[in-house]
Amino acid sequence: MNVRKPRQPIRSGALTIVITCVLILLAVLALLSLVGAQTDKALADRQMVFAQQNAMSERAGQEWLASMDDHLRGGAPLPADTQQDGDVYTTTIRFSMNQYLHITAEADSDGMLTVTKWDIETVAEKEYSDVLPEGAQKLTEDEDGYLNTLPETSVEGTGLA
Repeated sequence: MNVRKPRQPIRSGALTIVITCVLILLAVLALLSLVGAQTDKALADRQMVFAQQNAMSERAGQEWLASMDDHLRGGAPLPADTQQDGDVYTTTIRFSMNQYLHITAEADSDGMLTVTKWDIETVAEKEYSDVLPEGAQKLTEDEDGYLNTLPETSVEGTGLA
């Protein structure tokens, strides 16, 4: 007599849990990778802006030095916004919205310039929170301390009392 053993059903519970955990882990790692890539791009963009501003300041300074060489050789007037104190020349060049290059150079007896100061200054932008557009009203507080955000209006002639 041949007696067949009943087949055991495939128990996939443990395998399903393992596969689900692996998929969740891969999704988390993909998300972390995406966030890291966005952060790297933002940092690279900021570095690019810094490099461009540095190049702009270098160019502005080199142009000033070239015009100072022309002046010292007697072929050109003193560059604009340049102060002279004996053999010391000082200028401040604005090369960006809020960045300035301060240069101080000293001329020797041969007419050669020696740069003694080359500083970049970043000036914080002014906040104009107290300046309102024309016709705008300042916010006021009522007796409970709440800000009134709506302008004062008159109810006369509107039928509202």
